[in-house]
Amino acid sequence: MRPVTKISIVGIRLAILVLAVYWIGIFTGTHLPKFADFSPDVNDKVKHFSAFFGLATLLCYVTTSPKLWKRFSIIAVVCMSYAAIDEITQGLVPGRVPDFRDFCADTLGILTAISLYATARWIAKTMAVTRPEMGSQNAA
Repeated sequence: MRPVTKISIVGIRLAILVLAVYWIGIFTGTHLPKFADFSPDVNDKVKHFSAFFGLATLLCYVTTSPKLWKRFSIIAVVCMSYAAIDEITQGLVPGRVPDFRDFCADTLGILTAISLYATARWIAKTMAVTRPEMGSQNAA
């Protein structure tokens, strides 16, 4: 089975298409006028945290760079800038108001996603390095 990172549709990597659709979904969801909410009763801050956690995770997944701190810093700045612009522009939409606490929830989701992604990457890399040693010990 091919890794999901190599799958492409019409010459575009599937992961990038998923990121684009997800980002458009976030933008659309936060810029529609406020209507009666029929979704499950979930705290607004949890929705913000989750949305930006997903965005940052997808950005970590689709980007590459040998300089991880630079890569993750750029992702954090891009996501936090978008979160700020998103909150400010919500003031232009009927029934919506910018909320600094929403921005804080967005930022917490972004930083949590990057931290977990970096940790998972480090664990996977550490396990990959130790696996060949374990295999050679078992063969002996």
